[in-house]
Amino acid sequence: MLKPSVLIVNPHFQLYGGAERQVVELANHLTDRNYKVTIFTTTAVPEFKQSLKEARMFECGTEQNLMTYCNVFAHKFDVINPHNHPSELYFSYPNKPNLIWQMNEPPGYVLEGNDLNPAERNYVSRTVKKIMVISDYDFARCRKVYGIDPVVNYPGVRYDFFNKNVKIKNTLNMKNNFVITQLGFFTWTKNQVFTVEIFAKIKKKIPEAKLVLMGYDAGDYIKKVNAKIEELGLEDDVLVRGYVGGDEDFRNIYNQTDVFVNPVLDQGGYATTFEAISAGIPTIVSDRFVASKLICDNELGWVSPLSKSHIIEAIMQIYNDLDKYKSLTKEKAIWIKDNLTWKNFGEKYEQVIAEVVN
Repeated sequence: MLKPSVLIVNPHFQLYGGAERQVVELANHLTDRNYKVTIFTTTAVPEFKQSLKEARMFECGTEQNLMTYCNVFAHKFDVINPHNHPSELYFSYPNKPNLIWQMNEPPGYVLEGNDLNPAERNYVSRTVKKIMVISDYDFARCRKVYGIDPVVNYPGVRYDFFNKNVKIKNTLNMKNNFVITQLGFFTWTKNQVFTVEIFAKIKKKIPEAKLVLMGYDAGDYIKKVNAKIEELGLEDDVLVRGYVGGDEDFRNIYNQTDVFVNPVLDQGGYATTFEAISAGIPTIVSDRFVASKLICDNELGWVSPLSKSHIIEAIMQIYNDLDKYKSLTKEKAIWIKDNLTWKNFGEKYEQVIAEVVN
């Protein structure tokens, strides 16, 4: 039986983070299942291109060109699958393709506390057949913002890779320290300034504590992080570093970490959080972390109110019985192996594709 052809659209792949891996894993799963997959974008980093198997990709250069490509060629595909705002807005009405929008998060201006533009809400309701989200938190957020009940499809986590026992490379030079780590984009939604403020209080309780902040520099926010470090006199105790390289580098960082923290606002952090848990690292997330319900329901870590005192209390609990909580995290993380797989993610997509084309 001939499988539907799928066009995946994303504004850009300027780095290779969790959302980009999502596209790669989906495209590879579908091509393995004999779907014809094409990707339209403006530009893509080499790591993204190298990770694709058989999907074709066209880099259009500019967003205007990308919109033109989408509308000229949309009719040639059975299913359109835009990822990330504003790609869901690229298709001119009344052309109504079988459109499945992967809403990893709402538009940036909504994240900043503004109401959704009514025209945009109406456009989405007219043109989108299904919305996919990555968590129960996003299910509620999609319903509130767009008035649409989406399909929840949890992205995969490479449990076997991050759980693997490997020789640790002492790249942090913090072997005799209590290491607290946060990995992720340096943006206000990742809340690294808040993390630094927490660490300043922890340092008074745990003199040997060190803080590691790593990730892509997404703009001027990293300047605020460094300014806060200087203000609190923590220059010798906080390591701020940009993108560290490939997956083996991330795995090595996790294995040099005692506590992983993600006191994020309403956006992101999914991949690194579950990677750290897979590596057996006791992990603390805010209750605004998109997958906090999975963490709580399956006892994978600590879900804390976005409060310094609550997070400090959790860190001290882990510090006072570190071996116990590392062992417990390893034990509980098996749930990830069995449930958060890219195979499950791809098969759920196939089910939704079948629904919209039939």
